[in-house]
Amino acid sequence: MREVEPARRTALVDEVARFVRSHPTVDLPEALDERFRWLVTYQGELHRAGLAVPSWPTEFGGRGVPISEAIIILEELGKARSPELINFVAVEVLAPDLIAFADRQQLREWLPRMASADEIWCQLFSEPDAGSDLASLRTRAHRVDDGWRITGRKVWSTWAQFADRGMLLARTGPTDSRHRGISAFVIDMRQPGIEVNPLVTMTGASEFAEVTFDDVPVDADGLIGEVDRGWAVTLHVLANERGPYALRRAAMLRAAMASVPERARGVDHTRTRASVIDAYIAMWLLDRRISQVADDIQTGQPVGEGAPITKMSLTDAEQLIFDAAHALLGPHGVVGPDDLGWVEGWLYSRAASIYGGSAQVQRNIIGERLLGLPPEPHPR
Repeated sequence: MREVEPARRTALVDEVARFVRSHPTVDLPEALDERFRWLVTYQGELHRAGLAVPSWPTEFGGRGVPISEAIIILEELGKARSPELINFVAVEVLAPDLIAFADRQQLREWLPRMASADEIWCQLFSEPDAGSDLASLRTRAHRVDDGWRITGRKVWSTWAQFADRGMLLARTGPTDSRHRGISAFVIDMRQPGIEVNPLVTMTGASEFAEVTFDDVPVDADGLIGEVDRGWAVTLHVLANERGPYALRRAAMLRAAMASVPERARGVDHTRTRASVIDAYIAMWLLDRRISQVADDIQTGQPVGEGAPITKMSLTDAEQLIFDAAHALLGPHGVVGPDDLGWVEGWLYSRAASIYGGSAQVQRNIIGERLLGLPPEPHPR
């Protein structure tokens, strides 16, 4: 990755430090609605400071800095435990896809409002019976004179209860067409016919939701890409969410890892020490992978081919880091104050091997597509 001059690095570090000092996050509201509004305001402040999407072109709400400088900003925000962007689904997952498939006028309308969190987006891909096997989705879009009508059900959609828009996958071809009969749409989430039911997870939060669509209209210009060619849009999303998202998530994990040594001092329990060592190894491997992702982004290379490796590296690091913290905290960490968010983080990390593509599916992709191994046998 291109090196950043020491003076420029120092200036960026100081810039982030000034922002963090003037925007303390120690007293986040506990009520979900209040916390959500606080985080929307916080992302707006980040955006106005040029720190939310620093590598985006200025035309779309960024500041146009090289990815090498953007990574420094992400790392410093991570070290300071700055909250994750409330609109991270839009900024880090959907925006690269829209840039690839939407027209320039749509981008000028959508992206700046994504960056500032003036408009919240959700991702409407997974279904109750179509998670890792997304090609089996059943939500249906049928054509009408002025566009399309959507009927079906989605699940595990982050912040759908607060979303203004969503990117949705629906079947426009025959039921058995699988990849060949899927189309992608941008849908207005504030219209009749959409029912959103938040889902409470074991962390006590309800950031996910199940969404039902009952003959919901979508204008003709809500189609992204070509009819029945939405699988290309899907693959682009799944590949690129391992790019910017991976950079930001790795920075947050690195910051979490930095606080482990203090708690590990004086611990002589063999199994606990081994868990800390495992976490260090996983973080080291993730850093090597993130360096490659950053190089690919900076040089304009596609990050899709190695996306399963990135996903597995993130999963391993997240789970092992929080396993180490859990081991260090012991039983008192479960019943005492969660001062660094370790308990909530450990609970949430259990899902890392499921969301965004299960670990089993990612390993199959690595084995079959990247290593050329024989495919897994399927029962007849």
